[in-house]
Amino acid sequence: MHVVNVVSSGQLGRELDLPELASALSDLSADAEYHPETFPGLTIRFDSSNYIIVVYSSGSYVIMGASSEEEVTNAYERFLRILDKLDIETKPEEPTVANLICKENLEIEIDLNALVLKLGFENAEYEPETSPFVYYWPDGFDCLITIPSNGEVIVTGVTDESVAERAIDELRGLIDDPSF
Repeated sequence: MHVVNVVSSGQLGRELDLPELASALSDLSADAEYHPETFPGLTIRFDSSNYIIVVYSSGSYVIMGASSEEEVTNAYERFLRILDKLDIETKPEEPTVANLICKENLEIEIDLNALVLKLGFENAEYEPETSPFVYYWPDGFDCLITIPSNGEVIVTGVTDESVAERAIDELRGLIDDPSF
C-alpha cells in the first residue's frame, strides 16, 4: 500500500487580507490564484511541487496533494518562510492530517456483482449503470474503500496509514474466503 495524497489543515492564528497576499506572492514568483467570486480561498502552487496550499481570510489553511507527511511539513515550512519574507506575523498551528488517500493493488480481477453480495448492501453500494466501482464502508473502520474490477483499490477517510492497511487486510480476507 502507498499513500497517494495527504490532506492536512491548520491555523495561522490571524486573519489575512487575501487580495494583498495574492499580489505580494506574485512578486515572489509563487503561483497564487485568488478569485473570490468563485472560491473564497487563495490557492498557492510552488514550482516543481505536487502540492497546493489553500489559505482563507480567517487564517485557516489546507495543504493537499502531498504524497507524505514529510512533504506536508516541507510545504508548511516553505509557506511560513514566505509569510515571514512578507513580514506577515503569524502564530501558526502545525498542520494535522485530515485525510489520507491510499492505494493498494490486490492483484486480482474482482467480480463486482459477486463482491457486493458478499459485502452486503448495508455496507456496500454498487450501481454499474452510474459507476464502475463498489463503494465499501467496512464495519469497525471510519473509511471508504473504492473497489474497481481490476483490484486497484483506493482507501479514503483515514488519518493513519495503519488503519487503511487493516481495512484492506479485512477486505482481502473476505475476497480470499473460499465461499467468495
